[in-house]
Amino acid sequence: MIDLKGKAPRIVHTLDVGQIVEGLAFSNDGNYVALTAQNGSARAPNHPFYNDNSLVVVFSVKGTNLTKVGEAKIGKWSQGVVWSRNGKTLLAQNMVENTISVLSFDGKRLKVTGEIKVKGGPEGLRTAER
Repeated sequence: MIDLKGKAPRIVHTLDVGQIVEGLAFSNDGNYVALTAQNGSARAPNHPFYNDNSLVVVFSVKGTNLTKVGEAKIGKWSQGVVWSRNGKTLLAQNMVENTISVLSFDGKRLKVTGEIKVKGGPEGLRTAER
């Protein structure tokens, strides 16, 4: 967490969320932040840090404090993550499977609800601004 309000930006605390954080997005209201962590899923299966899935992790934001709210396993070699305008749906990219995971979020739970197949490895993702 970086505090930008002081005389100089400073790191106020750090969190362990999994290996190789790739994407990060704040909800439209600023109350939550979601991230994707590759979590070793892009490594060789015999590598000691290999995992079968990447992760999407959601934290609530209260000032400079982050509290983990939810975590969900998605495909391998995850990339970006975006929120819907109402903050109830997230999309996260999976390079290996050529898919975009669809997740629901109700403020307490994060759940994979579907998958969108694409014709290539999705690596750039953004939703329209207001």
